[in-house]
Parts: sequence; structure tokens; C-alpha cells
Amino acid sequence: MNCPICGAPLGATDNECKNCGTRRAEMGPAYNNTGYGQQSSYGYGGNQGYGNYGMNGGGQGYGNYGMNGGGQGYGNYGMNSSFDSGSYTRKRSASIPTTKLISILITVIIILVSILGYQIKYNSPQTVSLGDITVTFPQKVEKKSSTIFGDVDAEDVTAYANRDMGFVYSKYDMSDLELGDGDEETYLNFMFPFMDAAMSSDSEIKGYEKKDQLGNHMRFYFTEDDTDWFCDMMIDFEGDSCYMYYAYCNKKKENKFISKFRKMYDSIEYDK
Repeated sequence: MNCPICGAPLGATDNECKNCGTRRAEMGPAYNNTGYGQQSSYGYGGNQGYGNYGMNGGGQGYGNYGMNGGGQGYGNYGMNSSFDSGSYTRKRSASIPTTKLISILITVIIILVSILGYQIKYNSPQTVSLGDITVTFPQKVEKKSSTIFGDVDAEDVTAYANRDMGFVYSKYDMSDLELGDGDEETYLNFMFPFMDAAMSSDSEIKGYEKKDQLGNHMRFYFTEDDTDWFCDMMIDFEGDSCYMYYAYCNKKKENKFISKFRKMYDSIEYDK
């Protein structure tokens, strides 16, 4: 308990404040040992009372509030409260240091920039020279050592692919057939049904299903490595050579790559 006049400690048996000399009788009923709950009003806090409020609420009460509330109470609050066991104490909430936050933010930015840079590079066009032709792929691709569209009768077979698409180039010598300008369409009308039948019975080409035939293009579906693919095959003639191209992509991305394959085929240039 503290003196209500000067705030100095006031003993339970002190008849007056040893600091300012104010007598206990002058301090009000709450300082005259009047018992429990005698002074539960607002003003000068009571001794041993419950729920006393005031500037100097103290003693052994519970939940005393005041600027100088003290004693052995539980949950005493005040600017000068003396805390004993069970008294209320403020705890600082844990916080992340600013330097650590900045470090985390920089790391996230680096990761995002790296992913964005990879996507831009991956989806950038790539021009490749294949013997006597040049073609521009819609994405970055890598050369492959084998393909299910290989043919031992072809002069040259080259394959490129990435995780989304693939491309196969096959070249055949047609000089023995001596095809004229008007014979190419006749050859296509013969070749596509032949290719359709051959791929339907080829054990290496799983899940083959023809979609349609448009001019010198035949489009179909097939399965490889448990993945369904869409393929746009094109047959073209240049000089005494016949070229077969296979451009394929994941079946789920068919609509996305149809226009890309058309643009890729338009980019093909033959060396003179």
C-alpha cells in the first residue's frame, strides 16, 4: 500500500506516512483497516478489497488498478505497480528482424526473375539448319538420337524435341520416279493412304488414330511414353527430293500449337 498523498510505501501498522507525515486517519476509510469490500468505489483504492480502482489502489486485493497499485495482488496494473509472483507482465511479441525480411524478399525476387528468364528463353524461336533446309522452331529444342518416325530408306533423318513438342525431318531421293509438276498431287493421294495403313500396323507407334488430311498435311494422334500426342505431318517436294516432316506436341496443347506449326512450316527454306 502506498501513501495517497506522496506515493511512498505505507506499512500495514504505520499510523502515518513516514515520508510526508500524513496520518492514516486523514487518508480515508480505505487506509483505516476497515475490512473487505468496504471501499469498492472509485477514488483512492482500498486495502484488501476486491476490484478497487484508484490512483493508488494497493494491498492484497485482486485486480487492483491504479498508477501506484501494488502489493501481492494478482493482475495489478499501474505505472508503479510492484509485481510479485502471479502479477501481470507484458511480453514482447516475436518479430522477424528487418534484415532477415529483406534477405527473404531478395531471394524470392531472384527466384521469380530466374523462372521468368527461363520461360522467356525456353519460348524464344530457334532457327536450325538441317542439311539442305533451314527451319525456325517456335521454342528451344534439343537434337535427339532416335525417333519412332525413323526410316531406314531415308537419305537423312534428324529429330529435335523438348518437353512440349518435337520435330522430325526425313529426306528421300525421288530421282528414279521422275515426277513432273502435275504428278506431286497424284503421289500425295497415293502416299497418305499408304502412310495411314503403315502407321496403323506399326508396333512402335502406339495408339495411332488419323484425324484428317488437308492438302499435303495429314494429322493424327499417337501415344509415346504414356503420353498422348498430336502430330501434323507434311510432305513436300523440292527438286528430285521428297521431304517428310513430323511436328508433334502434347495432345492437351493441340490448339496452342496448330498455329505455331503452321508458322514453323512456312519458315522452311531450301538451300539452292
